[in-house]
Amino acid sequence: MAQVATITARDRSGHVTMAGRSILMLASNDYLGLATDPEITNSAATALKAYGTGMAIYPTFVMSAEHRTLEEELATFLGTEAAMLTVSGGAANAVALTGLVGDGDLIFSDADNHASTIDAGRLSRASVKPFRSRDPMHLAELLAAAPGPGRRLVITNGVFSMDGGLAPLSDIAALCSRYDAQLVVDDAHAMGVVGPDGRGSMPACGLSNATPSTFLTGSLSKALGGAGGGFVTGPRDKIDELRARARSYVFTQGMTSAATAAALAALRKHRAQPEILSTLWRNIAAVRTAANQHGLTLLPSNSAVLTVLVGDEEPAKQLQARLLDRGIFAQAMTFPIVPKGAARLRIQPSAAHLTHELEAAIEVIAEESKQCECRRSEYSQGTTATPVQNS
Repeated sequence: MAQVATITARDRSGHVTMAGRSILMLASNDYLGLATDPEITNSAATALKAYGTGMAIYPTFVMSAEHRTLEEELATFLGTEAAMLTVSGGAANAVALTGLVGDGDLIFSDADNHASTIDAGRLSRASVKPFRSRDPMHLAELLAAAPGPGRRLVITNGVFSMDGGLAPLSDIAALCSRYDAQLVVDDAHAMGVVGPDGRGSMPACGLSNATPSTFLTGSLSKALGGAGGGFVTGPRDKIDELRARARSYVFTQGMTSAATAAALAALRKHRAQPEILSTLWRNIAAVRTAANQHGLTLLPSNSAVLTVLVGDEEPAKQLQARLLDRGIFAQAMTFPIVPKGAARLRIQPSAAHLTHELEAAIEVIAEESKQCECRRSEYSQGTTATPVQNS
């Protein structure tokens, strides 16, 4: 098992302290840099004093005022009828899939979906049919051939976390309408980042988040404050049904009040200060430009997830270690997180980063990547990519 890094502190410029050293963190989901913002941390501290460490009762029975307000403001921000909070983004997928379909129904799942989606499909007891990643034609074939009277549900990531690319949601939504299928979009890496005003992957593709029979799931542990929690949004009647029926919601503890208050403060700051999102995208552009200048090839991306494909695991791990020696933490993604032969270095800029530090880091990454190329060619002999199974 790979060694897990230990961090003892974080600052507001995108650095962490590891083994007494200041390290530039390029592997955090804190895209808007709000996790260390004093307004957000003070909101969490106030809620902690008011409610203690948690509500100590399931949210199906009791909520705090912050819980109710965050649900209302999330729905308003996203333009949906209703929202419900969950303990995590993974739990949101479990709530949606186990509550919307069941035994005798069909789930059509993108082959590159997040692991929590795959597990939620199994929990639902519906039959899961993977389709080739971001391939509407294959999805259309499966939908056309689907037998029986059961309900149909298509689920896809909005932004795929291993390369940052968008799903072809216009085509997928059209297929769902044609074949009377519900659509669930996991917007964990899109919420607050992509689309007009950071409203997510559906608006980024020219669609409304309130498209009929459409549900969004997502995480509040990324752009919106980093404290934890997740959400499901959709038509009000369906959200009310999920509150009453989804076992992953009814029989588990909800978000802590501190995490809820942090997310609420982060959402409000995000809406009130659009320059934060502009700063993030300026930093994303700076990373792309620097990568091009230094001959570093990034995989296509529509988000703050930027990826250098390495190929084999050992060179990718070696690259991560060499970068850490030089004061940069960038995570190597290896099997089984990604397919064999498709190891990569994931770079995640934040609005908290200083642009010149990102540019300098990309120069170092390009330099160290060249040092690892001989190792990569050595390990690449005879290697073929084997996708992780989705069912």
